[in-house]
Amino acid sequence: MDIKTFAKEHFEEYKALICQLTAIPAPSHHEERRAAFICEYLHQLGYGQAFVDDAKNVICEVKGSDLEAPVHIFMAHTDTVFPDETELPVVVEDGCIKAPGVGDDTTNVCAILMTLKYLSEKKIVPKQTMVFALNSCEEGLGNLKGCRALVKQYTGRIGQLVSYDCGYNAGTVWAVGSRRYEIRIRTTGGHSYADFGAINAIAVAADMIHDFYEIDTNTMPGKTTYNVGLIEGGTSVNTIAQDVKILYEYRSDRMMGLELMEREMSAIIDKYTDREDARVDIEMIGDRPSMGQVDKKKMAELQKRTEGIIFRNTGVMPMFGSGSTDCNIPLSMGIPAICFGVYLGGGQHTREEYVRIDSLETGLCAAMEMICEDMTNPL
Repeated sequence: MDIKTFAKEHFEEYKALICQLTAIPAPSHHEERRAAFICEYLHQLGYGQAFVDDAKNVICEVKGSDLEAPVHIFMAHTDTVFPDETELPVVVEDGCIKAPGVGDDTTNVCAILMTLKYLSEKKIVPKQTMVFALNSCEEGLGNLKGCRALVKQYTGRIGQLVSYDCGYNAGTVWAVGSRRYEIRIRTTGGHSYADFGAINAIAVAADMIHDFYEIDTNTMPGKTTYNVGLIEGGTSVNTIAQDVKILYEYRSDRMMGLELMEREMSAIIDKYTDREDARVDIEMIGDRPSMGQVDKKKMAELQKRTEGIIFRNTGVMPMFGSGSTDCNIPLSMGIPAICFGVYLGGGQHTREEYVRIDSLETGLCAAMEMICEDMTNPL
């Protein structure tokens, strides 16, 4: 049975698995229910070696015939951006599966599971050891915890890493790094009338934000950006605010861009920590590395091979560029890595997210070929 025949004959099973897994809530850091489901699913396929590690990654290592060859890792993240801890609604209508997190990244997780089913049924052994990881904490403040733990476990042995994420019309070959901070400003505050003139934490925060937005990134290498994404604080309309919290991040597709932004931000923070009338505390809550020194020839070959696989199976030529994904970790360490997905859809990171059912079979074929291309003949 070839890949296309398998995908066609198991299509309804694949679709049902997507619906079943999507309904299981998995906020970042709380993926345990999905992890348990996936691990049990793999055990039923005959992968008794599958286990859930301390980072809540489900890891299934398939030994290769050449134990000296570099390890290849295939992964897809189990967490979603949604905080729900109760069952998520899944609707199949209008040629789509609609649900929060259905595409990003549940469909990709299911593609790996179906590929493992194929390998088990065909009793195929890879040339090199392959590690299949359904990993935690890719989203937001998950800070790539799952991928960090995985790459650390296989340090020095990884030949390449493929992350299945989002759709097959686009992908990532260049890492955009980021650093995220929680900045807290506290003052004495007071009554808006009786204590008028007292330092207002919100006013201090506004001045600080203004300074952040005066940073000129045009002279920095690559593309470098910054953003204040959240402001919380104050008590009431007639209270001089005592306490304000700011969430601030900056990003760059160059390591030097991150370092230059660190200097700019530190200079601004120092300006406010020197004040006697306000207390400023800062905590780093996220740190994603940027692009490292990766062999250009190997990356070009990996991208070309991936483009060919996607185009052959789907008829779509993907657009590859920069982004922030699980691939940040290997790419920052000089390990060839690529990120692409297995469906067409839309609405990622919204409750209106959907995947097109007519894209699932061809996308699954692309995912399977990417994995199976290094396989030996069935034993």
